[in-house]
Amino acid sequence: MEKELNITLPEWVFLDGNSHLGDMLENRVLLQHIQSYSIMELFLVEANPILLNPTIVTKEFSHMNIFGVNENHLLAVHFSLAGAIELDWIINRAIEFYKFFMDWQDASLIIEETSKDN
Repeated sequence: MEKELNITLPEWVFLDGNSHLGDMLENRVLLQHIQSYSIMELFLVEANPILLNPTIVTKEFSHMNIFGVNENHLLAVHFSLAGAIELDWIINRAIEFYKFFMDWQDASLIIEETSKDN
């Protein structure tokens, strides 16, 4: 009996630069919104400001991680087929998605560390 494959793409995917050529993205965080063909990069803003071409659409945001530390981030849009109003909506959704991802990642680290102790 043949089973039909579900090849539906998710709304969001992280781009991975690992290949036989090495890590082409050098641990950079790139997020793609599939439906709008939007590619965004996320930066953790630490002591030094991030200098980008002024024509690049960006949005700063902060996120309190699960340890109670407030982190500042910057989202930069590399490419999008969306218009300005739709892109603003996509950027806000991307930030929301990324905040949930960061919480999940922090929780995973806690679980991993706890399991090592047991």
